[in-house]
Amino acid sequence: MMDLEVKKEQEIKNMVTILEQIDLPDIILLTRDANTLLMRQKEAEAQEQRVR
Repeated sequence: MMDLEVKKEQEIKNMVTILEQIDLPDIILLTRDANTLLMRQKEAEAQEQRVR
């Protein structure tokens, strides 16, 4: 489990490096997409809880 957290932190650092190199409109688009993915993940988790 700890290995997964280390990989997650590395990916976050890679994403920050990329974000530092792109323009604001692109960052806004990525933020919107990330929020959509997070919302879908939360909905899936809620659905899974209802099934149990």
